[in-house]
Order: sequence, then C-alpha cells, then structure tokens
Amino acid sequence: MIEITNKTRTPVQLLIRKKVGKEFTVLNIPGIGAGKNVYLLEDERHTEHVDNAEKAGFIKQKRIIKGK
Repeated sequence: MIEITNKTRTPVQLLIRKKVGKEFTVLNIPGIGAGKNVYLLEDERHTEHVDNAEKAGFIKQKRIIKGK
C-alpha cells in the first residue's frame, strides 16, 4: 500500500487505475485545511502520474508494509 499525502492547501487530482480492468479514474485528495489529506492507495492502482505529482511537489508518497 502507498500512503499519499497532499502537501498543498488546494485539492489535488490524480489519475489512477480502476480496481477492475485497465481503465483509469480520477482521485481527488482534499487540501491540508480539510483534515482528510491522506489517502491509502493499493499498489496495483499506482500510475506514473502519481510519481509526476510527487516530483512537482504537490504530494508525498510513503510505502506502507502491512504485517501478517
């Protein structure tokens, strides 16, 4: 799992994969002031657009390893 945190005060829109198939959908993450600026994303839904948003400084990614 990947924890995505929005570092800006404005909402961020990311392009991710849907849970089924090869289709894409949009994920909206609210800004810092909303108090809900953290989202857990499954590894299978990750795209290069998420990496580009991190390089631009909009979000922060952190890999989370679930214990058994």
